[in-house]
Amino acid sequence: MTPETKEWYDMAVMDLGVARHLDETYRPKPLEIICYHCQQAAEKAIKTLIIYYGGEGGMPKRHDLSFLLDQIKNKVCIEDKYYDYADALTPYGVSVRYPNELFLEERHVKEALEFSGEILRWVQSIVNGDE
Repeated sequence: MTPETKEWYDMAVMDLGVARHLDETYRPKPLEIICYHCQQAAEKAIKTLIIYYGGEGGMPKRHDLSFLLDQIKNKVCIEDKYYDYADALTPYGVSVRYPNELFLEERHVKEALEFSGEILRWVQSIVNGDE
């Protein structure tokens, strides 16, 4: 793993760690902030793969996770579930920054933590050569 790839992946891990910490310890639970950090973790993990595969044209400054997955779809097999996770997480990257844009419940947090965790595990398996 190159230093730049590692830096992006480590940032993804930190975002997911913050989300998990807030979920476990902060009361009242900040649903929007937890979901935001889950989206950020997934975004940085996917951008890890963009760097890993050479990132032609530079790093896209976009938050749409499906768009980011499309940047590497010709270089790695992407199961449909990752696009489903991306579509579920993407709104948390922008909409939660504005009051009353999203209605979130505890189930959304649980799902966001699960989906972002799966994306990070998938990315880690690729950069570690397990896949």
